[in-house]
Amino acid sequence: MHLTYLSVIFFLFLLINFTTQDTSVISFQPSSISIVTGENKSFLYDGKLDNVHGYINSIPNITFTNETIDDRSQFITITGRRPGHLVLTAQSSQINISSLVDFLLIDIARSHVLNIFIQIVGWIYFLAWSVSFYPQIILNFRRRSVIGLNFDFLSLNILGHTSYAVFNIVLYTSSKVQRQYFAQHPHGVLPVLLNDVIFSGHAVFACSVTIIQSLIYERGNQRVSYVARALGAVGVVFLLISTIISLSNHLPTLTLLYFFSYVKLAITILKYCPQAWMNYKRKSTEGWSIGNILLDFTGGVFSLLQMFLLSSNYSDWTSIFGSPTKLGLGLLTILFDILFITQHYVLYRPNLQYTKRINMSNNEFNDKTSIISMKA
Repeated sequence: MHLTYLSVIFFLFLLINFTTQDTSVISFQPSSISIVTGENKSFLYDGKLDNVHGYINSIPNITFTNETIDDRSQFITITGRRPGHLVLTAQSSQINISSLVDFLLIDIARSHVLNIFIQIVGWIYFLAWSVSFYPQIILNFRRRSVIGLNFDFLSLNILGHTSYAVFNIVLYTSSKVQRQYFAQHPHGVLPVLLNDVIFSGHAVFACSVTIIQSLIYERGNQRVSYVARALGAVGVVFLLISTIISLSNHLPTLTLLYFFSYVKLAITILKYCPQAWMNYKRKSTEGWSIGNILLDFTGGVFSLLQMFLLSSNYSDWTSIFGSPTKLGLGLLTILFDILFITQHYVLYRPNLQYTKRINMSNNEFNDKTSIISMKA
């Protein structure tokens, strides 16, 4: 069932990405630049510049007659005046130039040093979240058992991370989707960075490894509950129908990607509940790695820190809400991690209880019992 979720979502990703490519009438070299206030930078451009709104020094309009080879391009110097983001477009009475297709993105930051720090923070949470999968994998390997690791959590986790990977990869790689995003947030920051793409792809891999362990190691009577199966099926069907509607041009691709991100957010709200409930019923966290939780908590804190630093450096606080998945993921991760830390170190401390291997009985936590329902 886990592999079915993965296959369907990957197919939807291919359909989205293959239908979101576009071409430009004119070219910018480079197509985007990043400068600091007071800094000068040159670029090659063909067209007429729109109002710069005080973000950069005024640029004279340029007319290209196209009568000679030398009259087809010109270098222009950009000088940043205040932090923010600017989209420069071209106009022509001779050819059709779309401001949504042919444009130059200019990022104007307060400080290069803060930019570097933001990148470091991003890679710290990327490493923390990426490594967080391995304490559980190592624990399963050492015990040759997955007893104590909830299967509802596993099934929902693979669906959530796969949906998040589709959101990140398409938004990061598709110029068409990026134009849709900047049309809604003209001076916004693209809410997906390279480390987000790598993390989400790696998360799918790590979840797949854990699922394989659940198939080959001792697992007692644990099964994916019917409620978790139903939730997963609803999510997949919803995304499948939404993708078909988007491919028929009745739904913007960006909106479709937000649907993928909302599925991830919904799963994040739900996926930890079965494990927390199982820990409560067993009065134990045996089989559930605390190393996973501590690294997860670190990643959540640094993820939120990066978002606020980006907004501060570019004076763009509205961009925090441009990626509701990333913001919600960080907040929810921190809250649930605090709960698990409390369970492990305060409520069910290993040295305050007798420790034993727990095999699920047929009348408790079996394939007919839904932990998500949380009924005592």
